[in-house]
Amino acid sequence: MLPNPARSRTVPWLVLSSATAIALIVAALFGIVNYSAGYNEARVSVFHFAWNMTKLEDWQHCLLVPFAAAGIVYFDRKKLALLPVQGSWLGLGPVLAALWIFWFGYQADIVYFGYISAQILMAGLIILFFGWGWMKALAFPWMFLVFMWPLLFLGDNIAFPLRVVMSKASVFTLNLLGVHSTLSGTAILSAADPLTRRPMGDLFSVDVADPCSGIRSLFALMMVSALYGQFAVQGLWKKWIIFLASMPLAVLGNLGRILMLTFGTIILGPGVAIGTEDHPSFFHMLSGYVVFAVAILGMIGLARFLNIDWSGWRDRLNRPPPAARGRAGSVAPQGKVKDVY
Repeated sequence: MLPNPARSRTVPWLVLSSATAIALIVAALFGIVNYSAGYNEARVSVFHFAWNMTKLEDWQHCLLVPFAAAGIVYFDRKKLALLPVQGSWLGLGPVLAALWIFWFGYQADIVYFGYISAQILMAGLIILFFGWGWMKALAFPWMFLVFMWPLLFLGDNIAFPLRVVMSKASVFTLNLLGVHSTLSGTAILSAADPLTRRPMGDLFSVDVADPCSGIRSLFALMMVSALYGQFAVQGLWKKWIIFLASMPLAVLGNLGRILMLTFGTIILGPGVAIGTEDHPSFFHMLSGYVVFAVAILGMIGLARFLNIDWSGWRDRLNRPPPAARGRAGSVAPQGKVKDVY
C-alpha cells in the first residue's frame, strides 16, 4: 500500500515544537539542576561541570562537538524533511531508564552518570516525539555527541601507559636510525660514548611527559576520524576502520613529534628545541602540529584506499591473457571457427 502523502508529510510546527520540548527538558535537567560536585567543592550542573573541564587543554576539542553535530543535522536537513513525524511510546523506556540513571548519579555524586543519562535521554525523547525513522537518521550525530563529554578518568588511566609506549618506541626508532639512545623511566637519553668520554644524556635528554604522551591528540583525533569517516567513505565497516585507525595514527604522529624534538635538541640545543616547562619554545609548540599532520594524511590515504573500486581489478585478473584471446578468436583453415573449451 502506498503511503498517504497527507499523513506522512512532516508538519513544520510539529517538528519545531517537538525539538523545542526536547531542548527544554535536556536544558532543565542537565543545565539547571545542581547535579554533582565532581572535582569541585559544591554541586554544579552537568553542563557546568563539562564546561569547566573543557578549560583543560586535553579536552578543549569538546567545545566543537555540539556545533559539528548541529552541522551534520543541517547537512541532512533535506533528507530529514522527508521523514514523517510518527512518535513511538517505545521511547518511554529509554526515557525512564535515563531518569533512573540521572537519579542514581545524583545520589552517588558521580557526574559521569549524568553524561550517560543525557545520551540515553536524548535518544528516548527523539523516539518518543519523532519516531524510529528519525532516530535512525540521527544516529550518527547522536553518537557523535559522546565526544562532547570530558572523561578525565580515561586521561588519568591512559596517559602513563602511553608515555611508556611512546618512550620505548622512540628509543627503538632512534637506535634503528643510528642515533644511539637509552631509556631511563620515560626519559630518552643519548647513550654514553666511552671513546669520546661523553656521558649518558650529554647529547640530548627528552622526557616524555604527560602532554607528550599523545593523550591530548588521541581523543581529538578520534573525534576528527569519526567525522571524516562519516563523509569520506560509504559503508559502516569502512567508517569503523577509519575510526579505529585514529589510535595507531595518533601514536605514529606523536612518535614523529618526539623524533622532531630529539633531533631539534641535537641540532639547535634544548633551549631552542624544547624550552622550559612553563615556557615551551616555538619549536616545541610547532612540533605539536606534526601529530595532526601525520594522522590526517594517514586518514586521507586510508580513505582513498578504501574507496578504490576493486571490481575493475577483479575483472582484469579474470580476463584471459592476450595469447588465449587470440586463439579463441582465430579461424581454422577449413573456414570453421575452432571450438574453445
